[in-house]
Amino acid sequence: MKRPFLELKDGMVKATIWHEIVDGEKHFNIAFTRLFRDSDRWWDGACFQRQDMAALCRLASDAEQWISQQRALEDPSDEDGGAKGAS
Repeated sequence: MKRPFLELKDGMVKATIWHEIVDGEKHFNIAFTRLFRDSDRWWDGACFQRQDMAALCRLASDAEQWISQQRALEDPSDEDGGAKGAS
């Protein structure tokens, strides 16, 4: 079974970062889930409550920053974040 590249957690909200190779290029995908407990078992779902919004925002920002860092490590010559030719 394929394992996620990274899991980030903020309270009951989790961001799972996966990667795939498409045409020889690495792409990252992020899945957001909310953990909840029903009886004695933990589950996760894709429905969020209003109080989860701040955690979702923080995790989205953290995931984007982590992906940017990974890209910089893979291609250190691309120091401007891919804005080649921009002035």
